[in-house]
Amino acid sequence: MNTMWICHSPQPGGPEALRFLTAPRPQPGPAQVLIRVGAVGVNRLDAMQRAGNYPLPPGVNPVLGVEVGGEVIATGPEVHGITVGMRVAALLEGGGYAEFACADHRHVVPVPPDWDDIRAAAVIETFCTAHETLFELSRLAPGERVLIHAGGSAVGSTAIRMAQAVGAEIATTTGREDKAARLRAMGVPHVLNYREGDFATALREIWPEGVDVIEDFVGPAYLARHIDLLRWRGRLAFVGLLSQGTAELDIARVLTRMIQLRGFTLRPHSVAEKAAVVARFRQRWLPELAAGRIAPEIHAVLPFRDAAEAHRILETADNFGKIILRM
Repeated sequence: MNTMWICHSPQPGGPEALRFLTAPRPQPGPAQVLIRVGAVGVNRLDAMQRAGNYPLPPGVNPVLGVEVGGEVIATGPEVHGITVGMRVAALLEGGGYAEFACADHRHVVPVPPDWDDIRAAAVIETFCTAHETLFELSRLAPGERVLIHAGGSAVGSTAIRMAQAVGAEIATTTGREDKAARLRAMGVPHVLNYREGDFATALREIWPEGVDVIEDFVGPAYLARHIDLLRWRGRLAFVGLLSQGTAELDIARVLTRMIQLRGFTLRPHSVAEKAAVVARFRQRWLPELAAGRIAPEIHAVLPFRDAAEAHRILETADNFGKIILRM
């Protein structure tokens, strides 16, 4: 067949705006592989794009979905290292909410033989984002203190596992006691419920000297408190924007403490830049994943037809970890 099913939002809206449509089956370009999608990871940017709040980089596939697990069924003539029949995890520019998807071969990672497509779809975008922000941007080192917001999110929970793996001291935030209990069970020593008091005040009591690294998913609403919390040569990585608007910045404090502020989003990276990101993930974390020393938190696996429900769960923050759609 030359057609396939996709899930798309032709017009911006809530989860109910998602539609199942037929579309031409894609053909791989010279450096691409064609994947029969077995599972797709659901990310916050999918919900933002569906709602009309995520401007797409020029030229990318407008269909939702940036990470999948599946089987390679065709390759372009310039592909090397990836062959037909391989089961892979793949980072996409878009088009993951579909039966078939194309990806640059450098953005594709063969997965261990005991993995299913669900696990493959749960790792690559989340682990790449957490690694790049914690280690490439913020240079988190053993023994340093890190505050990771949204500890129950997919990226937040992954960042916690990575920080544990390198021996950092960890604090995290959540707004729900059930998630707080899960985070404590993960071994996080300092879990702060922001609905029960100001997280910055509580953290100052725990770490009077401040923190070295902050992984921030919130943005403007927390900026002043973050600048106050960061110690000498502290690093603040903006990973998300759950609060809206703008914020004032105390530049004098940034200068005198030599604080570094960096923003990160994976999707606008060039093909070559993404290839480097994936290569770092493959070298640093795939062996840990294969050995079972680290694993993604998976909240739910839903049928592809329930994509709208997956978005509702994500937007109400009911998830702890990743939501996966199974084909």
